[in-house]
Amino acid sequence: MNALISLFAPKSIAVIGASRRDGTLGKMFLDAVVGMDYKGSIYPINPKAATINNIPCYANISSIPDIPDLAIILLPKEMVLDEVQALAQKGIRNIVVISAGFKEVGSEGRMRENALVACIQSNNMRMIGPNSMGLFNTAPSISLNATFSPTPPIPGHVGFVSQSGALGVAVLELSQKLGLGFSCFVSTGNKADISDADCLRFLAEDNNTHTIILYQESIENPAAFRKICSEIVPHKPIFTLKAGRTESGFKAASSHTGALVSDDIITDTFLKQCGVIRCATLQELLDTALAVVSQPMPPGNKVAVVTNAGGPGILASDALEQHGLELASLSEGTISQLQKHLPAEAGLHNPVDMIASATHETYKKVCSIVEKDKNVDSIFLIIVKPPVNTTPKEIIEEMKPVVENSKKPIFCTLMAQENAETGLDIFKDLNLPVFSFPESSACALGNMIKYMQIKDRFTKSRSGLTKVSKTSDIIGNRKQVTFREIIKLLSKYGFRSCDYIVTSQEEEIVKFQKNMGSIVLKIANEEIIHKSDAGLVKLNISSFAEVKQAFNDISTKARSLISLGTNPLFLAQRMVRSKIELVLGAKRDPVFGATIMFGIGGTLVELYKDVVFRILPVDEFEVHQMLQELRGRKLLEGFRHYPVINFEVVKKTIINFSKMIEENPEIVEMDLNPLLWSVDKNELIVVDSRCTRAGDF
Repeated sequence: MNALISLFAPKSIAVIGASRRDGTLGKMFLDAVVGMDYKGSIYPINPKAATINNIPCYANISSIPDIPDLAIILLPKEMVLDEVQALAQKGIRNIVVISAGFKEVGSEGRMRENALVACIQSNNMRMIGPNSMGLFNTAPSISLNATFSPTPPIPGHVGFVSQSGALGVAVLELSQKLGLGFSCFVSTGNKADISDADCLRFLAEDNNTHTIILYQESIENPAAFRKICSEIVPHKPIFTLKAGRTESGFKAASSHTGALVSDDIITDTFLKQCGVIRCATLQELLDTALAVVSQPMPPGNKVAVVTNAGGPGILASDALEQHGLELASLSEGTISQLQKHLPAEAGLHNPVDMIASATHETYKKVCSIVEKDKNVDSIFLIIVKPPVNTTPKEIIEEMKPVVENSKKPIFCTLMAQENAETGLDIFKDLNLPVFSFPESSACALGNMIKYMQIKDRFTKSRSGLTKVSKTSDIIGNRKQVTFREIIKLLSKYGFRSCDYIVTSQEEEIVKFQKNMGSIVLKIANEEIIHKSDAGLVKLNISSFAEVKQAFNDISTKARSLISLGTNPLFLAQRMVRSKIELVLGAKRDPVFGATIMFGIGGTLVELYKDVVFRILPVDEFEVHQMLQELRGRKLLEGFRHYPVINFEVVKKTIINFSKMIEENPEIVEMDLNPLLWSVDKNELIVVDSRCTRAGDF
């Protein structure tokens, strides 16, 4: 933390490339620093100026009488590396590179950036950027605006880290209208050195930051990001807008897991495991940040809707339910009191519809009554501009005592034009977030509830994390691991399989069928991945004639799918009957690492896509949540004629599978599909699997 303070909260700065000319970046930047009344020392660097903004100017960094905490570089890209080397010789350890023209412009820029990073690392320096918009820190003891944003920040308690400088400018503009204040802002740019995790490490311990928001286009060093987020979220919420949701197309995959998982699904899963709430839009991100810093956290998810119009009340009810909230059941005492103050046409139950004739006095009385109801955790206020008797301004003025004395969050949806009668300034003075649509308000409140659940989860002790031991050497040296090798590996981790043989001889299959009764016959050549799709799986074989027919049929179809001169290889298994087919799989992502998948399996797994994912390592809570997130969970709980599955056995199976994947890093993709539930043995049985190893073969 101490190493980061001088970067994010410097007591002195050098502005390299400061300018006297209006309209230049160097002039705008220095004006911003001076304009916010920076509390530290400022050293403009310009060899052609004696003073700028009445501040003494220096010809170069070596002529400065001090060693500034931070140097900000606004030079042409070709000059940046030499300047950083001069800074290193001066003993300056923290820099922000505003200059563009690095990896964001192509291969030549990437080479330039690599040289810059090498210089930074060899001199034990830290760098924000390049291609950064800068940073600001509104703490009264710092008051630094080291950005070229034309809009000065409003001091507040939101820490903002943005990979896009332009988006940072846009957010600062929009925040003026919202009245959203910031503690710190960092434009990370190309993230060549300082990453999101570094910024979060500072914000975690910054007492002026109560809430953190991110805009991310990429996530570097996921392990460090996950670690710092898990440390922060018990104390401060983190919300992110992660760009890049659309699919550019699936790559060829050798497993169902590979076919079902996408970059965005993995990102969603990862952020969830970090305790970070992902917002879908910029509006949601800012609405949520405003709500969190303006209102107390709700103690629960029970909401009372108070409205003067029925339609918006119904829309609010739908939106609240969509975001995991519930309409509170008002007590008989509350309903009795409401009846005394509302006309006969009003709706006394939740939503409380006061109808269009409601005055400012009505709003005050009703909200005061509802706020006292112990069944209510939050108040969802809707004001449709009244046709007569009152205005939104009069309503909020009358409600001041209710708002100021309430310990419960109050959210207001104001459906009216902005004018003198709206009273927006009064809403802001009361720290009451105002939304134009009930859906936006419900979304922000829903995110607050999500955070309270995350806080509770990450505050509690976490157990059952998979522990990695030595790597296994069972799975051979082929790209597609053989069925025998897979079963041998699985058995080490407690997995059961049915009786089987692997052979190319029809006579051995006939003998196996006589011993087992009903069998399944499949092709076993490793190069054939999707056996069922090719018609190379035959079920319920229970006689010599059926064995012969299945053997010949599979042999004929397989000839065109296997290498010339290779004989078909068969997997014969005892027929296991089960009404429930599950899938358990894994895939190594190049960014996030090992990812596991669990869900409803069988041949239709890619059609129904009722599967959930987690990034390893996982703990018992996350495995429990995987089961809860399945859409077909009731199927596993004994729905109609289906058997009840022992969830504890399933959890243990997933934990063991996760441990196996972590301990065998050469596995790049693996599927156990189907994984059948045996009612008689109270266990899961592997009846088919595939496994792909890393390496060139």
